[in-house]
Amino acid sequence: MNTKMTLIAGAVAALSFNALAADSLEEQVRVLSERVQQLEQQGPQVAEGTTFNLYGSLRPTFNYLESGDDSKWDVHDALSRVGIKATTELSNGWVAIAQGEWSVDISHNGDFGKARRAYVALATPYGQLGIGKQRPAQYTLVAEYVDIFNHGNSPFAYDAESPFFVDNFVTYKLEKMGFTLMAGAQISGDKGDDNADLVNVGLGYDLDGLHLGLGYVAADRLDGSNQVIGDDNTLGGVVAYSFDNGLYLAAAYQDKDYNLDGAADRSGSTLDTALAYPFADHYRVKLGYFIFDDGVKGISSNDYDGYNTTLEWQAASNLRLHVEYLVKDFDNADKDSSIAVGMRYDFDMGWNF
Repeated sequence: MNTKMTLIAGAVAALSFNALAADSLEEQVRVLSERVQQLEQQGPQVAEGTTFNLYGSLRPTFNYLESGDDSKWDVHDALSRVGIKATTELSNGWVAIAQGEWSVDISHNGDFGKARRAYVALATPYGQLGIGKQRPAQYTLVAEYVDIFNHGNSPFAYDAESPFFVDNFVTYKLEKMGFTLMAGAQISGDKGDDNADLVNVGLGYDLDGLHLGLGYVAADRLDGSNQVIGDDNTLGGVVAYSFDNGLYLAAAYQDKDYNLDGAADRSGSTLDTALAYPFADHYRVKLGYFIFDDGVKGISSNDYDGYNTTLEWQAASNLRLHVEYLVKDFDNADKDSSIAVGMRYDFDMGWNF
């Protein structure tokens, strides 16, 4: 009955203009009945061997914030998102992949719509080719391993100027014998020059609990009118290890060169460290220390360092609650600190066709 009603509703919407032109009620009913029969005969438009997932993660936090002599209470969002992902098995080990993911900003009316991912990829025995908005190698192979905190700005040094998602991105990925090779180029015709605006290559290696990752990014630096005024070159690496007792340690470092047309070149860096240790079955403590250096000398520098201390309770497999204390100490500005209480609720529903 529900399927029938859905089909009728769809037919009514599709025929709204025709219905206005019909000469009689009988004519409207006849046309509507024919359309329902057509929809019933079409059946589901999903290829055999397709899996479809609807997933999401809602992450509100309640915060007490201090910056210099100012303080306030506020609700923030720790990167809530909703997404869909579909895969279709083809022949000879080939798989088609489509994914879309959008932010849900709980701190601003629950606004929905800012894209995090939107791409289509083709996975083959020879590697995976993707086109659209995706994670770059610099995040996937380097920064992700220190991104363990319940905060929208984690990792806290990497966050300042490094890529999390890249749009207009063409990527290649190959996994063999514990190694992961990734390469991507951003090609956007409405900004920069006619060449690639960003190129990112990375190599990772995984063995038991060990992960090693290297990434290199070359990116155009643009002005307010999207014209190239220089380029940035970043080389980064990470070492991460998960011990048998649950202890997790990771450290990621990046060296960044800023090459500016008509201005002095400079060199900066980022350092992010992370520690996590489980105890008492469902609890975990997390610690992190970070340093950001933009290479600018004097009072115009935005350099900072800081630390994060978090206590988590895994109340259920898809529900996490936490208390966090974060300090960010700027060299030339007021120190920021916050105490946050937050929740994270995950869901993932799948269908096979």
